[in-house]
Amino acid sequence: MALKRPVPTLMGGVFLIALACLGALAYQHLRTDALEARLVHEVHMLTHAEHPRPAHVTPSRPGTFGTAVSSLLPALLRQTGGLPPLSEADAARCEAVTEGRSLVTDLPAACREALEQGRPLMRQVLAATHAESGGLPEELRPLSGPDVAGRDAVARALREVVEQAALETRLLVARGEADAAVDTCVDALALSRELALGGGLVGQRLSAHGYARTWRACADALDAASVPRKRKATAQLTRLHEGFPPVSLTLHEESVAAQLTTFRDLLSDDARAALPPAWLDAPALPDALSRRRQWRQWVTDADRLRAVVDQPPDTRRRALEALEEQRRMEGLRHDDAPWMRGTSEDVDLLDLRALRSEALIALAEVDTARAEKGQWPRALATKTSSLVLEPVDASQAVLRSCARGLTPEALRITADAAPGSEQARTQP
Repeated sequence: MALKRPVPTLMGGVFLIALACLGALAYQHLRTDALEARLVHEVHMLTHAEHPRPAHVTPSRPGTFGTAVSSLLPALLRQTGGLPPLSEADAARCEAVTEGRSLVTDLPAACREALEQGRPLMRQVLAATHAESGGLPEELRPLSGPDVAGRDAVARALREVVEQAALETRLLVARGEADAAVDTCVDALALSRELALGGGLVGQRLSAHGYARTWRACADALDAASVPRKRKATAQLTRLHEGFPPVSLTLHEESVAAQLTTFRDLLSDDARAALPPAWLDAPALPDALSRRRQWRQWVTDADRLRAVVDQPPDTRRRALEALEEQRRMEGLRHDDAPWMRGTSEDVDLLDLRALRSEALIALAEVDTARAEKGQWPRALATKTSSLVLEPVDASQAVLRSCARGLTPEALRITADAAPGSEQARTQP
């Protein structure tokens, strides 16, 4: 029997087929099997990753920094927690002394007392940087778990050690113990480097802060140190500089940790069973389909960023602007991953850390060359296009930044005095 309404029926069939096709495409698009397998693989790879870096002392100590410092953390946390907080005024005055903007005689008594109390543990933590390999204690690794007890407290305690070491460097310079001051400041910079190895963006920010707080006192120590100590410091600072992890690795750690935190309830039982125990708890959240699409977007965004962040600053800046424009052109986007929102600011901060590191190396090289040859070198031995040397006269020179957007204060270098005369010291 012939159908009475063949066209509508046919159209209805076509519509159903189209819906089925769209459903199949949507299903394929929202499937996260591949993302799941990739995530489990990357968790294991990053969790068990080693962090080799050039040791800045010879001979180095066996083991990792993380192992060496872990045994010190209970005492360090008790000490840090037991210190009364500095007033805002005392903290500002302490910082001014550390950076050389105020005289050592202006140091508040509270800062001096805290340093006296903290010095023994500070020295032990600095000595832990002499380990042959990097690697942070469990509390500071972003993949250790979503809620690691004491993570913020450990970060604050190690930051306090760096700040105490910077102040100690300033006091040693003021007492005329410049070589000992260089020993302290180089170890403080080494601690700042350790914090960047496997600590995600939090560790990188702590590392950049450590260089910012230490570099002025370290520059003055290098300028006043003996020529043999300057020469040794050049090699040590170069090894520290070579050990900074690539930003792409840090973003990889952040991306994987963010996926675990936000999407682990979407994993299959088998995948969750393959994760470290700290991540097994996965309370179910609503909107699973929408969140699967968000997961895919976050991974795509992370891959795009990691492909460009290790490029030179100007090239990277253009690439990041292009990625931002690409994101604006894409429709139906979910919110960006939290760690992505400040990426440009973070990489600029790490560029500034690298510039400060290069400046310290250049200062040690220039001052050594001046002492050995009797005149300022015509060009920097350090392979950098970001710094320029400007001789002022026979006894003074200045190192300045010529990097766009990166303008830390200039470093003034004072030529070593002739043997037997009093050595002049740099002024901030």
